[in-house]
Amino acid sequence: MSEKDTKEEILKAFKLFDNDETGKTSFKNLKRVAEELDENLTNEELQEMTDAADRDGDGGEVNEQEFLRIMKKTSLY
Repeated sequence: MSEKDTKEEILKAFKLFDNDETGKTSFKNLKRVAEELDENLTNEELQEMTDAADRDGDGGEVNEQEFLRIMKKTSLY
C-alpha cells in the first residue's frame, strides 16, 4: 500500500470518529466508537488515549494531523 493510500484510509477512519463533522475527534467520539465496537474500555482508558493523541493541548480534541500521527505511530495502518 502506498503512502497516499495509507493516508486516505486513515482519513476515512477519522471521518468515522468525527461523526459530528467538527474536524476533530473528542472523548465523546471515541467513546461512541468504542461502544459501537463493543470494546470494553473504561472512561479513564479512553481519556488517556485522547490525551496521548492531543499534541496541541486544545482540550482533548484530536485533529486530522494528530490522528494521522497516532495511527502511524501505533502501526494500525
